Amino acid sequence: MSAFLALIRAAFQRELEHRSRTIARIFGTLVDILARISIWQAVFAGHGSMNGITLPQMITYALIGGTILSSWDATMIVREVGGTIRTGAIGATLLRPVAYPVMLLAEQLGSRFFDWLMTSLPVILIMGLIYGVQPPASLGHGLLFLGFLVVSLGILMLSAILVGLFSFWVFDAHSLEWFMRGILAVLSGGLVPIWFFPKGLAEVAHVLPFSWITYHPMAVYLGERDLMTSLSYLLAGGAWVAVLTLAVSFVWSRACGQVVVQGG
Repeated sequence: MSAFLALIRAAFQRELEHRSRTIARIFGTLVDILARISIWQAVFAGHGSMNGITLPQMITYALIGGTILSSWDATMIVREVGGTIRTGAIGATLLRPVAYPVMLLAEQLGSRFFDWLMTSLPVILIMGLIYGVQPPASLGHGLLFLGFLVVSLGILMLSAILVGLFSFWVFDAHSLEWFMRGILAVLSGGLVPIWFFPKGLAEVAHVLPFSWITYHPMAVYLGERDLMTSLSYLLAGGAWVAVLTLAVSFVWSRACGQVVVQGG
């Protein structure tokens, strides 16, 4: 655990060294959120609500969902794994006291915590002052949202690590990056909430783990589900985290064998 925390802290401190990149992230996120809000303002023009969702709710969805939940580029993990394999540096990771997937998770957690503090929070404050942001539907919904935030982060990172590990067999991470980006953009509800999906696609997306990244947490935050139903979804999300953890462990064990076979 001490090594895991040390990796998180080291990643956080590395991010502190790149102030110009942080400023660029803030401006980039501001533009992204402004575009999302402008689109929803155009969609809701002349409509009080759509599918039971109001414009203030969608602005809050775009602002919080687009920063805290889905602004992180998960394909960075896929790209990093692919580069490590391509350069042959993967062999050195087998000698470390921390398993490679655990190391990836710790490093990305450090970067994500930095992004929340230095990018997401300023953007929410700035855009919230301009357009307004709704608080959680109730104290209970707010507390459950914190649990969903942990589940969202776990599913997002574990999914990215799992896809990245397939680079051991694909050897070209670019296709995996595009696959991961497309899946997250559509099925997480990051761009368009599942409320507005066609019925068939909505039924599929609703039960896949990706919907716990943005859609389910925001549905709870906005009070679109009662507390008991929200709790059941939180437990289901926790089950997905456990499944993905087992999947990553299994694929990594097979990948280690792949490295040994190829390296002799």
